[in-house]
Amino acid sequence: MRRSIRLLEPMIVGRRVQRLVQPDDDTLVLELYGWDDEAESGNKIWLVMSTHAKLGRIGVLNDAPTAPPWPPDFAAFLKARLARGRLAGVRLVNDDRLASLMIEGKEGTFELVLSLMGPRSNLYALDADGKVRAALKDSGTAVGESWQNPPKPENAGEGEDRWTAGEDGQFLDKLAAHYAKEAGKLKAHELRHRLESALAKELAFATRRTDKIAVELQDAKDARDKKRYGELLKQVMTNVREGDTHVTARDYETGEEVKIPLDPKLTPGENLDRYFKKYHKGLIGTNMLGQHLEITKSHVADILKLQAELGATHDYEGLCDFAERPLVKELCDKHCPKDEPKRPPKKKSERKPVPGRMMPRRYKTADGLEIWVGKSDAGNDYLTTKLAAGNDWFFHIEGYPGSHTVLRTGGRKDPPQESVLEAAELCTHFSKLKDASRVDVHVAPIKHVHKPKGSKPGLVHVSKGKTIGLRRDPKRLERILDARITE
Repeated sequence: MRRSIRLLEPMIVGRRVQRLVQPDDDTLVLELYGWDDEAESGNKIWLVMSTHAKLGRIGVLNDAPTAPPWPPDFAAFLKARLARGRLAGVRLVNDDRLASLMIEGKEGTFELVLSLMGPRSNLYALDADGKVRAALKDSGTAVGESWQNPPKPENAGEGEDRWTAGEDGQFLDKLAAHYAKEAGKLKAHELRHRLESALAKELAFATRRTDKIAVELQDAKDARDKKRYGELLKQVMTNVREGDTHVTARDYETGEEVKIPLDPKLTPGENLDRYFKKYHKGLIGTNMLGQHLEITKSHVADILKLQAELGATHDYEGLCDFAERPLVKELCDKHCPKDEPKRPPKKKSERKPVPGRMMPRRYKTADGLEIWVGKSDAGNDYLTTKLAAGNDWFFHIEGYPGSHTVLRTGGRKDPPQESVLEAAELCTHFSKLKDASRVDVHVAPIKHVHKPKGSKPGLVHVSKGKTIGLRRDPKRLERILDARITE
């Protein structure tokens, strides 16, 4: 790692983080844009940091990595804070397998610490106070804790360099080629394991299915004995009485006496029908199960053939072609499905506070529900189109202007009658017919109330609903007006 960082430092320091990609659970790639001494124009460098137990490293990639459909949590966290940030420095920590990158982002300076510890390797994001803000993998260091560098090993020093014979100018390229080859071997091994596992599971399943059908087929063939019992029972029907548990008949083909079991709850005729029904059912089952047995045996043979072909396939490209066969692909999806990246849940947008001038009058009904009444034309629109829910009830008097009145039902389809009458009283009170003794009030769910495009404030179109004939009650009106919510 020491040599990698020494060569990377002049290449990457000062560059901008153009993209952050987390192609898998072990790797983070920074796409760095900037200029070097030899290039006349800007170029890109793909800096890879891998925490894989066998492929852990810091280096460069020759090609841009493929990003997943949605960034995982760690990549999303860094993207929000470090995109377009400047890479200010890179160093080795304690001459150990720890690499540190300092990136100046929109929320200040962050430090990425790559810790290569075999299976316990990880990548941490630290804030300017040195506290862990995020980690590529779950670890013993909790988010929010202060980062502590491991103590410097007593035997820390120059490690073995497998590329001592190579020049510095070729080192990073050789490193990239080596790990690309190792990654290919690992991918081939993982793919082979997945294919072998899928075929083995399917073979076990198909073998169990074949054995089960064979047993069922034998049981179905035994149904032919039912026909024999039925034919013999015909011969001795006159000897059978209701309640008998058996009857004896002579089989003239063999000369033997056959004891035929009977159901004492059935009549002689019903016992006879029962035997022939079982025979016909078994006959149909024999034909059907025989076909199924041949199909499952053929399927077992196909799986064995695929296993032999897989054993003879050694290169990664051949394994990929093998995995794309329709039957193989189906079995892999069935027994060894891949973990598909999940779309992160959408954050619920916080509801904006209601502007003071749009806040409706609020009243509490005798049943505990709320009635909201608009204060102005603009307030009416805001109440009806933004505040009210689909199952709330809208009250208005056709042909007469007035404040929009909404009974908040809390999702109820049938709110209490007294609350409905109180809402109708308020609707009438805040209209041109406030002094009328009888009024027809139209009521409809809010979902049937629409604002015509381009219409003037306060004007809505109501479809469906019903009409309530309200006989005014001064005491009811007084009670609901006194129940205004002032908070």
